[in-house]
Amino acid sequence: MNRTEPPPLGHHDRSGAERLDAVGAGEGLLEARHLFLAFAGHVDGGSPLIEWARELSDLHATLLTASVSEERRPRAFDDAVTRRQVQCLIGRIDEWSILHLPRPVAARRHTHSLGEVISHLARTYAHAHATLRRGGSAEHLHDAALHLARIQEGYADLVAEIRALRIELPATFRGQHTWW
Repeated sequence: MNRTEPPPLGHHDRSGAERLDAVGAGEGLLEARHLFLAFAGHVDGGSPLIEWARELSDLHATLLTASVSEERRPRAFDDAVTRRQVQCLIGRIDEWSILHLPRPVAARRHTHSLGEVISHLARTYAHAHATLRRGGSAEHLHDAALHLARIQEGYADLVAEIRALRIELPATFRGQHTWW
């Protein structure tokens, strides 16, 4: 290709420096271990994702508690308001990701936005944490812990794919209704 002519539409040729800048743009993206520490409230500072992850974990725990026990439901609990708060946090995470994560041109596309992924992980964390607190059979506890380990590993793989510019996350769908 002649370098004086513009590249064909849809083609993007990154120099080594541009590629490093794009990977560096993923700074602030939480590693899996740090994300799960954020869910538990055991890490702070650095990325705003830490605070948002903790809030999502708390909101999902509140939704879970409210769904299984009227006695333990917070007094001022409003399911619709809590779900809107979850959607708002998903939106904030997605806005952050659009500004801070690399946007590869020819990468395969992921089905969920970063906010949706982190919310799903926070919901799963809340369910597994409740299961582990409640106790039960050794097999049931093992399954909950194994599920947590697997989703943590899946998120770690996603982070690696993002940083290697092999995957593109979609912008979130900002519809009026939550789908869960």
